[in-house]
Order: sequence, then structure tokens, then C-alpha cells
Amino acid sequence: MKRFVKLLILVVLALPTIALLVANRHDVTIYLEPFAGSAPEGTQITVRLFIVIGVAIMVGVIFGGVVTYLEQGKYRRAARRARTEVISLRAEVARLSLARPGEKRKLP
Repeated sequence: MKRFVKLLILVVLALPTIALLVANRHDVTIYLEPFAGSAPEGTQITVRLFIVIGVAIMVGVIFGGVVTYLEQGKYRRAARRARTEVISLRAEVARLSLARPGEKRKLP
């Protein structure tokens, strides 16, 4: 069910995005040096608008993923600490549960 809901949300988001990209097929000029204006020919490129929109969406997704990864670092660190603590506590329980010489242990 979770997989179906994820797929449904993906389709609902992808269809308008694809329609937007297909509808914007004209050329646009991108100025790579914003303070020079339109005079220098070497600092501008002409590309299709759907490429600009698609690249902007991809950069946004990548940037959002990196920011999310960095924000969740404290939780991953806490999980690593808890995991090592669990391992050490299990080792201590195993060590303490061993029968000592001359000691009789009751089985539960």
C-alpha cells in the first residue's frame, strides 16, 4: 500500500511537471555575467526554456537531499552510539550470566 501511495504521488507531481516542460520549448538567453548586461557575447548562452526548468528542478532536488542528509546527522550519530551501547551491554549481560565456579544457578 505504501508503494502504491508513493507511486501515485510521484505520478501526480510528474504529470504537471512534464506538461510544463513540453509547453515551454522556446529559446531563452541566459546571461552568465549579470552586471555586464547584454553587451558581451561570450557571457551569455541561448538554450531551450524546458532545459532551464529541468536543470533547476534537478538542482533543487539534489540540494534538498544534501540539506536533509546533513540535518539528519545528529540522529545517525545517536543511533550509532545507541548501537555500540547495546553491543557492550549485551556483552556484559553474557559475561555476568556465566556460571561461576562453585555457584549453582537456577534455570528460569
